Amino acid sequence: MPQLTYSARWNGPLFIEQGKAEQFELDVERAGSPASITSGTLTIYNQSGNKVIAATAGTVSGGTFVFPAIGSTVFDDSTLGPNFIVQVDLIIGTDGTFRFTNDMVLCVAQLWPTIGQTDLIDRHSEAANLLGAAVASLQPYIDGAWADIKTRLYVDGVHFWKWRTATATRQVLFDRAFELLFFDYATLMNSNDRYMALAEHYALLFERDWERLKSKADLAEDNTLEDEIKAASPVIMLSSGPRRRMR
Repeated sequence: MPQLTYSARWNGPLFIEQGKAEQFELDVERAGSPASITSGTLTIYNQSGNKVIAATAGTVSGGTFVFPAIGSTVFDDSTLGPNFIVQVDLIIGTDGTFRFTNDMVLCVAQLWPTIGQTDLIDRHSEAANLLGAAVASLQPYIDGAWADIKTRLYVDGVHFWKWRTATATRQVLFDRAFELLFFDYATLMNSNDRYMALAEHYALLFERDWERLKSKADLAEDNTLEDEIKAASPVIMLSSGPRRRMR
């Protein structure tokens, strides 16, 4: 019998702030139901493949594995940056042991969203019309948009955790959140559906604003801003003049 497939619901790479106590959680499910996790351990490898945390047991709450306390001094001797490996080994019911892995970034500070539900309502009255009538909260759309933005930046090789212009991602976050919201309530059978038109409009705005995405950066993570502004997308130079690659 083929091994069952379980979904580990990572929303991007794991970020740990050096010198700060952290709690780690991972939701696992199959067919929309929480996995029957009986036990699990967390292992974290550094960039050299050495274990910083070695197969340490966590707790289980339904389909969620919880590692309640990554101590504030655990990564004191570690090098800042990406290329850590997070490994979670879970025993799920009678199906056996499953190993879920992801990569991790050790940083000084993280970038967080700078808009909330109030901002979405203030920006677009249609969001207010949906709220309460069809949507209990707009937060899932903000969370989904934020996860998409972080993942895209990370896959593109952008060290966005070094960005210090907090509002740099504000416009693309508006665009993506509205795209997700309106697409969710679009009537796909009707080509003239207003919500589909709005979703497509914000999808186009997202790509346009993505090309403009940039921020001041603390490249050395020593609380010193660089004069250089880091762009989210590579700059394609069409002239024969000097070229500079930005990321």
